[in-house]
Order: sequence, then structure tokens, then C-alpha cells
Amino acid sequence: MSPHHPGASAPESEPSRTPVRVLTPAQIAGVTVFPLLGAGLALQGMPVDDVLTLLAGCGAIGAGTIAAGGGRHLLTALAVAAVRSAAHTEPHSK
Repeated sequence: MSPHHPGASAPESEPSRTPVRVLTPAQIAGVTVFPLLGAGLALQGMPVDDVLTLLAGCGAIGAGTIAAGGGRHLLTALAVAAVRSAAHTEPHSK
């Protein structure tokens, strides 16, 4: 049996609307503070490569924290990786 009814009018559909997503204070701070911090460090004489490495490490820690829902083990691993990356050192092998 077909659901089609020749005499019935087609149901009106509402235009699809994308829900508005409100930015959180952390997102706003990340977008505004990172460029300002980078510019300030560069103006103080820190090499741009080091500034970008530092800010990338901070961003990775933040993204990892959000993705993991605050998992301590992942946060610790990301923090250690960022510190080693900023210090340009290799992990010690045992």
C-alpha cells in the first residue's frame, strides 16, 4: 500500500536552521590571548620559532584536555611532551 494520496496537499516543511552555537569564555580567550601572547613574546625578543612552538604546545594541551574530557593521564603526557618540545630535548631511554 502506498502512502501517496493524490488529493492531499503536501505538508509544508520549515526551512532547516542551523542552531546557533554560543562561544564559551575559554574559546574566546584562546582566540584572543594566544595572538597577543605571541606578539608580546616576540616583541620581548623571543625567537618566533620558539614562540610558535610554545603556543602550539599550549594549544595541544588545551585541545587534548577538551577531547579527553579532562583525563589526567593524557593531560600529563601532553604537558610532558610540550615541555620537552619547548626545551628541545629528547626523552631519556632506559
